[in-house]
Amino acid sequence: MPAPVIDCHTHCTPAALAEAPRAWAEARREPHWAELVAPTERPSLQDWTDPEDMLAKMDEARIDRAVLLGWYWENEETCRWQNRRIAEWVAVAPERFVGFAAVLPNERVVDQLEEAAALGLRGVGELHPAVQRFCAQDSAWRQLADWCVGRGWPVNLHVTEAAGHQYPGATPTPLEGIVELAANAPELPLILAHWGGGLPFFEQNRRVRKLLRNVRYDCAASPLVYEPGIFRRVADLVGIDKLLFGSDFPLRLYPRSGARADFSRFLGQIRSESGLSTAELEALLGGNFAKLIR
Repeated sequence: MPAPVIDCHTHCTPAALAEAPRAWAEARREPHWAELVAPTERPSLQDWTDPEDMLAKMDEARIDRAVLLGWYWENEETCRWQNRRIAEWVAVAPERFVGFAAVLPNERVVDQLEEAAALGLRGVGELHPAVQRFCAQDSAWRQLADWCVGRGWPVNLHVTEAAGHQYPGATPTPLEGIVELAANAPELPLILAHWGGGLPFFEQNRRVRKLLRNVRYDCAASPLVYEPGIFRRVADLVGIDKLLFGSDFPLRLYPRSGARADFSRFLGQIRSESGLSTAELEALLGGNFAKLIR
């Protein structure tokens, strides 16, 4: 029996926001999100979905489960709003959806986490240190990390690639700061999104590898930036056990095609062009994450 396929990086982006996302964001003082999903300089890569549409696309691609990530909102009230929406989606198909919480690391971070747990959510992310203005030395990060370690919750961090890709809303996440976050919470299971912004290369440094021993990397949005050979190369750098499948659905990963967001094309490309063996594909596409989530 094949191992389950689990997408560990999708987003709950309600279709109701599609009509006027920039106005919605500006009314809630979320300028960064507005720039990402509704840029004024070029067409948006953002697509929109609802639980039924997403489940149909998961069925088409034979994806068993998907993690609904929160966003790195700039305001606590927006985080709490999205967590309620994520919980509603999970209630539609609890055997298919896993909810992660949007959290703003501030003086009320534990209360935010407790509320998310009461809603049935099971992890945190996606967080963004630069946009949400926190670092490894902040007490809020320490509280968040300790709380999550105590409950076995993984935390997903957005990591912007260090070079070569500019887009509206791109905000640097210096790799040294990411290493510090991991070093200050060594027992915390961290998922670094978007291949960790290139951090796997620096795991070849023995000291850095030790600090990142509890870190995994997802491949969300990979087709927008990297060639399929990155899977083989990163597996050789850090080991297949540290890699997780994530799509960033409903982002349009192949914008030149004009097609709506789906899962099938990216999965097909991974299976046919990544250079991974059958056992490695099973680990990447679900086996590794199944070991991570309680």
